[in-house]
Amino acid sequence: MMTSSYSIAEAKNRLPELVREVENKGAVQITRRGIPVVVVLPIHEYEQTKKNKFDFWEAYLAFRRRLDEEGIDLDPDEIFADVRDRSAPVEPRW
Repeated sequence: MMTSSYSIAEAKNRLPELVREVENKGAVQITRRGIPVVVVLPIHEYEQTKKNKFDFWEAYLAFRRRLDEEGIDLDPDEIFADVRDRSAPVEPRW
């Protein structure tokens, strides 16, 4: 949860205070012309975001491993039962 927001100029002028605030209270947002552009995080939060980062392939493989371990109970007939259009076919006009 972000507790504070500073402009770039304020952050530059109050950097030591900003660092203490991040250490004690958590993330701080920095803005440019009132628009958020950067978030300063405590190191433990930053490390956590790096630790949990998967690229697509790693995430896919993890999903498949979990699926293989837990199994899945899907009935294809039930899933695709209402997929086909049952209305009368339309004759093509040549």
